[in-house]
Amino acid sequence: MDLSELLKQRVLSGEWTKGQRLPSVRKMALDRGVSHHAVVCAYARLVSEGLIEAQQGRGYFVSNWIGFRDKPLSLSTSMAGNDEPLLKLLQAPPEQFKLGCGWLPIPWRDTDVFARAIRKVARSGQSALFEYGDIQGYLPLRNQLSVHLYKSTQIDISPNQILTTLGATQALDLASHLLIKPGDRVLVDEPCNANLIKLIHLYGGVPIGVPRVSDGPDVAVLDRLLQSHKIKAFYCNTNYHNPTGACLTPQVAFKVLKRAVEHDFIIVEDDVYGDFFAGPRQTFAQLDDMEHVIYINSFSKSLSASLRIGYMACSARLIEQLLRLKLLTSVAVPGFCERFVNAILVDGAYSRHIQTIQRQLMVRQKLTQKSLKKYGWEFEIEPDGGMFLWISHPDFPDLSPYLQYLEKEGILLMPGSAFSVAHRFECFARLNVAHFTREVSPFFDTRGVKGVSPTHLGER
Repeated sequence: MDLSELLKQRVLSGEWTKGQRLPSVRKMALDRGVSHHAVVCAYARLVSEGLIEAQQGRGYFVSNWIGFRDKPLSLSTSMAGNDEPLLKLLQAPPEQFKLGCGWLPIPWRDTDVFARAIRKVARSGQSALFEYGDIQGYLPLRNQLSVHLYKSTQIDISPNQILTTLGATQALDLASHLLIKPGDRVLVDEPCNANLIKLIHLYGGVPIGVPRVSDGPDVAVLDRLLQSHKIKAFYCNTNYHNPTGACLTPQVAFKVLKRAVEHDFIIVEDDVYGDFFAGPRQTFAQLDDMEHVIYINSFSKSLSASLRIGYMACSARLIEQLLRLKLLTSVAVPGFCERFVNAILVDGAYSRHIQTIQRQLMVRQKLTQKSLKKYGWEFEIEPDGGMFLWISHPDFPDLSPYLQYLEKEGILLMPGSAFSVAHRFECFARLNVAHFTREVSPFFDTRGVKGVSPTHLGER
């Protein structure tokens, strides 16, 4: 343990009390047998954390407001209960194996390539470190996004119809703010991301689920819902759907878009996993003149969860309204991050990176499905790529006890209930194949818990 951590423990334990003067730098260096520089750095670290204060000419003193740290709120304890499985997953300690997460493993990222791009941007665009960016988004990046979209999806759209956002989350929020009024009926995939359901509720909307099948939304159910409800929007996660892994086919895309035109609703197309698709993929936006589609994508899944760069594309009429909403809520996306994404798009680094990821995911899907089938696990949809697998087991009509067993073994999945609109999905769980390894595979051998009642499995 380094010196700053040792000193921090003495402060937090109460060994040094509020207002107490700490030993001088010279005395601490002699007592600990370390250099003068090491003590200065350790004290500076504690000052930056608000634990101690530096008083000119007098020395260092324990902060008077250290009491606020006596009983810190624990987000993981107070909020990550059974009703918040995503929060539990996000706040889980490092030793937990987050097999149900929605991001790629760190070793899959070419950090050297990205680090070089960051250094290049830092040298060439210093103004981006200090000034507000373009509210609509860095124009060279929007130009690159226009090219990228056409190459990967055949969406032909002007850079002036693209708006950058703080990830897909802000894009969905802006679209919801624009489209939804209290009482509006809004269609979503069933199952779908629980955060989306909460977002729709936040704006007063009423989410209604459309079952997701292997080729996209169930059109027969969609027709029945359109007969009985006036629909304002349909939020659809297009390719490598979260959580089932299903992709949209051209036939279903055409049918759903046709109904959007006939019944005058907007399709909010969430394609955040689309770049994992090898080759041109199907979207609603490529079939439309962007009058009935708002297209959303992000680099958070394919590059970094902490890189909050997303974008949305739609008609010029809607872009103007969304731009005003963005100005009111966040002003602009950090210009440095926009320039970084632009740099790796321009030099081809992103294309090389994503092609590697696509191949890795296709291999990992095959291996994971083969391994789980060996243990009797089932999946209604067998994706050929992407991160997700929607799993169930015939021995467990309710997977909750098994998920509790896995959690005690340090393995976290996302329960099916986290993706529920009206159906409970208690027999399902989401698994991220990118994190599935030989080491974790034996935990899915249900024979290892044979003879234990599913209702008591969690007590093992």
